[in-house]
Amino acid sequence: MVMENTPLVMLVVINYNGKSYLKECFSSIFAQTYSNFRVAMVDNGSEDNSVQFIKDNFPKVLIIESNKNLGYAGAINKAIKFGFGLNGDFEYFGILNNDISLDKRWLEKLIGYGERNKNVGVLGSKFLMYHWPKYINSTGICVNYFGYSWDRDFFELDYNCGTKSGQVIAVSGGAVLIKKEVFEKIGLFDEEYFMYYEDLDFCYRVWGDTNFSVNFVEDAIAYHKFSGSLGIFSIKKHFYLKRSRYIFILKNYPLSFIIKIFPQISGYEFNKIIWPLIKRLDFANFFREFYIYLIFLFKLPLLFIKRIVSYKRNRFKNKDYWQMVHPSKSKSIKKDIPGEYLDLAKGHFEKYGSKTNRVVMGLNDFGIEKGWSNLISSIPRGRYMFKKASCKLMSPFRRDCKKYYIQIHYLLNDRLKDNLEVVMGEYRKVFEINYGWNTIIEEIPFEILRRKEVNVILKLCGNKNNSFKDLFINEISLLDEKSLFLRRLQYNVA
Repeated sequence: MVMENTPLVMLVVINYNGKSYLKECFSSIFAQTYSNFRVAMVDNGSEDNSVQFIKDNFPKVLIIESNKNLGYAGAINKAIKFGFGLNGDFEYFGILNNDISLDKRWLEKLIGYGERNKNVGVLGSKFLMYHWPKYINSTGICVNYFGYSWDRDFFELDYNCGTKSGQVIAVSGGAVLIKKEVFEKIGLFDEEYFMYYEDLDFCYRVWGDTNFSVNFVEDAIAYHKFSGSLGIFSIKKHFYLKRSRYIFILKNYPLSFIIKIFPQISGYEFNKIIWPLIKRLDFANFFREFYIYLIFLFKLPLLFIKRIVSYKRNRFKNKDYWQMVHPSKSKSIKKDIPGEYLDLAKGHFEKYGSKTNRVVMGLNDFGIEKGWSNLISSIPRGRYMFKKASCKLMSPFRRDCKKYYIQIHYLLNDRLKDNLEVVMGEYRKVFEINYGWNTIIEEIPFEILRRKEVNVILKLCGNKNNSFKDLFINEISLLDEKSLFLRRLQYNVA
């Protein structure tokens, strides 16, 4: 039943090969206590039968199909144009990821806040971790002078977080409500981003070019399957994050400030990322990182010219939003540890000189050698490997211990199965690796551990056609049967 004088809302779900998420996502939408809304899904050329699934299970959903992947911004724009073309007089547009589940009062809370505060144009949600709902995913987006963005209050305990509803420079586009007048004043999302930073860019334009504000609403709750679409730190995600960061800086920051920080950004890229890759002879990752930097370099004069030609003074400037940019030149110092790493991050490890028997990427990197990506500010705790990588671990061999294991904790973002070959001297074994988070635990002959150091070589040897394989490694360990770090309960290791 629709109450009188309630604004009509169009909720839009952006989907790309997310069939496994759709049932829970749309079920939570149709369970909302606020009922005056219509639902649409933009499908970005999915190949997993997502569209047919929605037709069979949620026939009320309007389906907007694209033959190709338009990116997140392109898909949103397609839906907004579709909504403007309908006869329905929508006053709000809700943008939703497919990997979220909404609290039943999510829409009610956002509409109530928006109607009470007419100057608020963009309303953001409190994101909680879907698998660990006592932890916060986001209460808004922060950004610093170098264009790094991060989720405010990431991984803080919800009951211990005192962040209240109010203004923030940006909110996540994964579950956001935007008033129609905002689109009428500043237009649509910028499709140059393809994915990532399009929400930050849009909110930045709202602050600069309208009288509206961007607000976080603390009691509008969405549960997010953190990095469900691309994985916590896939190669593809890293590429688009970094590319989009550069575009955001060049498009939005004052020209004088860009000139000031350009040498520092370039110095960081070469000294902290590109040069270490060259020293490790990791040319695959070197070319990828250098390619992203070249995008920044070539776009710099083009963006300068474009901004000078089209320059106009902001008409409103009811708030100096530049003051909302964090003045630091490094990422947030807040802890940034996804749930998969909690048991590892709290643990300790033994160090033998410059080596260890347990590499937990980003916590202790002693002994890693060729083939590993460079860490991005050591967050999150892990590295991805490109086809082949190696490390040297100290042997945990003791005469009073009979059983030893190799333990590899990994995340495979590609849904195709693959094979990982592990080589340690004369020992050689191929393991099948599967999509998602998994752990390899295998008993190994104690003879190979009689040496003080053990060279561990990892090779991806299955899906040879996919040269850009995305394997994210969190831990490689050589452990004895009494080790506290052996995942014996889950894998029934004796």
